[in-house]
Amino acid sequence: MNESKLTPLKFFITLFIPLIIVTFGGFIVYQSPSAFFYPAQSQSVTESNGPAVIYYALTFVISLMYFLMKQQYRMYEFVALGVMSLIYSLSLKRMTAFVFRPIHLYLVPLLVFFLLIWAILKYIFINQYLRHARLILFTLTSSAAFTFAFWLQYTMVGLKMEESFFQNRFFSGIMLFVFVGFGLSVTEFFISRIEQYLLDKQKLNQVPAAKRTTDDEDEDN
Repeated sequence: MNESKLTPLKFFITLFIPLIIVTFGGFIVYQSPSAFFYPAQSQSVTESNGPAVIYYALTFVISLMYFLMKQQYRMYEFVALGVMSLIYSLSLKRMTAFVFRPIHLYLVPLLVFFLLIWAILKYIFINQYLRHARLILFTLTSSAAFTFAFWLQYTMVGLKMEESFFQNRFFSGIMLFVFVGFGLSVTEFFISRIEQYLLDKQKLNQVPAAKRTTDDEDEDN
């Protein structure tokens, strides 16, 4: 199997595994599937989605950027984060249609967040020198970016922040990004094993061909 045929498989694995792990992580954090997929009774009646929405939305974009980086599809990473930021901004605007807000109030915090995540992936998660500490570094820095993005949006919109705002957002981020980071690590493990298996198989297939060539030469002599 050549690289072009292997790329779709890598794409599927890179998106599928983190989403599965994040799902189980959400079950653990929220203690039940219903609490993960549906809003708590104490939430506003206008809130129709549970924590799963933000878990899946962020995991999808981060996994997509990771795939594009590993495949070295340069600049496509920025196209992806820009397009997804716009799509998510339109979705958020639609979900809060009862309050008129310009779309840039949603778009700017998302762009800032995804740009920070891009830098974290590039300079921390994919950095071979930080391999042994990358999960904890990825979790902490991504949680900080997550908190900053929320602060930026609250500031731009003019919403009041509770006293424990930063603490709550940061620890919520940790509960998300530790599973995202673990999912990406598992993804890398599986892809490396598949690549190694195919490489070994290719070498084994080359041995009989080389042997036949040698035998033919011997017969001619």
